[in-house]
Amino acid sequence: MEPPSTPSVTLTAKGGRTLMWYEAAEWQRDNKYILSGYRREKADYLEILTSLTFLHNETCNVYTHLIGALLLPLIAATVMRSLSQPQFSVVSGTDYTMFAIFFWTAECCLLFSTAFHLFGAHSHEAEQFWHRMDLLGIVIVTMGTFIPGIYYIYFCELSLQRLHWSVVS
Repeated sequence: MEPPSTPSVTLTAKGGRTLMWYEAAEWQRDNKYILSGYRREKADYLEILTSLTFLHNETCNVYTHLIGALLLPLIAATVMRSLSQPQFSVVSGTDYTMFAIFFWTAECCLLFSTAFHLFGAHSHEAEQFWHRMDLLGIVIVTMGTFIPGIYYIYFCELSLQRLHWSVVS
């Protein structure tokens, strides 16, 4: 990938917290249109956590997934608690299980994605590992939406329910 032409004004100093595209390590340059905000490679995961305190080109990705991961357990608890209200007396243990599957898998996806976007600046090997975990989180949440979805779509057709579960798993 050819680097974009060097801008006449460098937005970050050589010693700053972030780098320009052409200053970043080769493995970090996956998008030539993102010209700045690359975090320096850091071999220490604790040191990478300091990137939560400044803007960089992964800030939005990190915070949207992190805030979602922090709020989802509260939302899940609220939903599960509301299902115990008298008007939902027909809610079964299986219904609780289906909601729990969805919430747990969504939480896994959000946590893996947060880790990928946050810890990707560690090294190329770590970035590759966390990228695989991010993709695994997407697969997990996909399954976590299929399982309850199939349960409710085929609620009255147990044989079709089992057939669809076997096909998607």
